[in-house]
Amino acid sequence: MGRSTDSKPVGDTTRERLLEAGAMLFAEKGFGGATVRDICRAAGTSGNMIHHYFGDKQGLLDAIVDQYGTGVFDRALTLLDPPLTSREDFAARFRLLFITTLEACMELRLPMLVALREQVDLTALARFQERFARFVLDAQDAGWVRPAVRPELVSGIVLDRITNYVQFAPWTRSLFGVDPLGDREYRQQWTEANVDLFLHGFVAD
Repeated sequence: MGRSTDSKPVGDTTRERLLEAGAMLFAEKGFGGATVRDICRAAGTSGNMIHHYFGDKQGLLDAIVDQYGTGVFDRALTLLDPPLTSREDFAARFRLLFITTLEACMELRLPMLVALREQVDLTALARFQERFARFVLDAQDAGWVRPAVRPELVSGIVLDRITNYVQFAPWTRSLFGVDPLGDREYRQQWTEANVDLFLHGFVAD
């Protein structure tokens, strides 16, 4: 979904504009606070278009959340499927997974904020967490991850780092003068620091 500088929906189709307007207003006002009239006005369309494409406001919310689940977690799952071949393969795929998930959350920031605000259940997230835990467990069984690490908790910690980075980007920008979403160099440094911390820790042996 495209974004313009004045935060108006710029999707190519009526459905895309409704998705973008719904995500923008649900993130700002919550599901209960954003009306169908508000969404349609922001999308530049008539009120019956939500019914036409999504059935009702709940259907629009479901479609927005599905964008987040599919765009972030289903995409990440493709990186976890091939069996691990070495310690280097594990480290490289962990790094790529971190980067891919961060970029997807940035791309789908508003749907992500809606999902977090509304505390929805995500089937895609559950699949991702289960597969990620197995990914870490396989590396643990191979001796590449410390025995004390709990694989089922790692994905939550990784996602917490990424979602906080994206969610609180405006706060980071106002407090520290750094734009986490727009400053590519800062984002690369932050990513490498986090990946290094996950893979190597920070306490010397």
